[in-house]
Amino acid sequence: MALFNNEKHAENLLNNMDMKTKLLDYTVAMLVDQKEIEHEELAGIEAKFGYFMDIKDHGLEALFKIIKKEKVWYFALQQDSLKLLTINEAQFQKVTEDMIRFHLSDE
Repeated sequence: MALFNNEKHAENLLNNMDMKTKLLDYTVAMLVDQKEIEHEELAGIEAKFGYFMDIKDHGLEALFKIIKKEKVWYFALQQDSLKLLTINEAQFQKVTEDMIRFHLSDE
């Protein structure tokens, strides 16, 4: 008997452009509402996802960042809650690796 069940229990949503677009539209609107970005400055914004998944019996989880020139905002989506995070790039990478290994990898 295995100590841990290595069966995947999440669906990878990184290729679901419709869901990503909806999430990013909401996030950018939030940044504009909070006056972090001016509406006129939206050109050139970049988004990078660490992960975006639908975890069985839990819901949606995502870690991503919005980049505008030298400014980076990190976000987490947990179920229906979007949170602006105070983390750095190393933490972003570590959480991404851990979540992918735990929820999506075949290891």
